[in-house]
Amino acid sequence: MAAAKHNIIVSRGEDFSFTLTIADTNGAIDVSNNTFKAEIRRGSGRPFVASFDVTLTTPASGIVDFKLPKAKTLLLDANVNYKWDLFRTDDDVSATTTRLIYGDVKVEGNITDI
Repeated sequence: MAAAKHNIIVSRGEDFSFTLTIADTNGAIDVSNNTFKAEIRRGSGRPFVASFDVTLTTPASGIVDFKLPKAKTLLLDANVNYKWDLFRTDDDVSATTTRLIYGDVKVEGNITDI
């Protein structure tokens, strides 16, 4: 399965979050035995900048929350081109790892000193 491209816009100094429902053609997938990892970097193989906090909200229904709290969005510079991607590892018997989403990260700079 090819990963979907999805660019995101993050406002520096603000909490950023999104929710995904992991599904296939048969409907939602139980992700109880899955781990997720999503990171922001300046490019492939470049130094790590920030990672998303992951919460399995309703794992039996495939619902997963991803969050970059304010402390992490403050690490991002509005003048830099970032990339991000998201991997899912099925920790069942196969231990299969799949890249689900990738894209660019645009950072909107803050004016107010927070």
